[in-house]
Amino acid sequence: MTNQYKTNAYLDIFALDQQFKEAQKEQERQAIKCIIEAKKSKIEAENTALKAKLEKRKAKMKDFAGKTVVSSFKEGLTGKVAEAAERHLTSKKFEPDLKSPIK
Repeated sequence: MTNQYKTNAYLDIFALDQQFKEAQKEQERQAIKCIIEAKKSKIEAENTALKAKLEKRKAKMKDFAGKTVVSSFKEGLTGKVAEAAERHLTSKKFEPDLKSPIK
C-alpha cells in the first residue's frame, strides 16, 4: 500500500505527516494547559482554606492575649504599667500578622 501512496501525485505523505505531528503537538499543549489549570485551582482552594484557618487562629490569639495574658499581667504588674499592658493587648492595634505562605 505504501507504494501506491508514494506514486500518487495527489497525496503528499510528508505534508500529511507534518499535519499529523502538529495536531499531536496541539493536543499535548491543550492537555498541559488543562493540567496546569487544575493544579492552580487546587492551590487556590488550599489557599482559601488556609486563610480561613489563619483567621480563626488569629482570633484565638487575640482573645488569649486580651484575656489570659492581661489577667496574668494584672497579677504581676501594678499601676500604670498594668494599665498600659492591658490597653495595648486589648486594643485593635494588637493583631497577630499571620500570612499564608501560598501565593
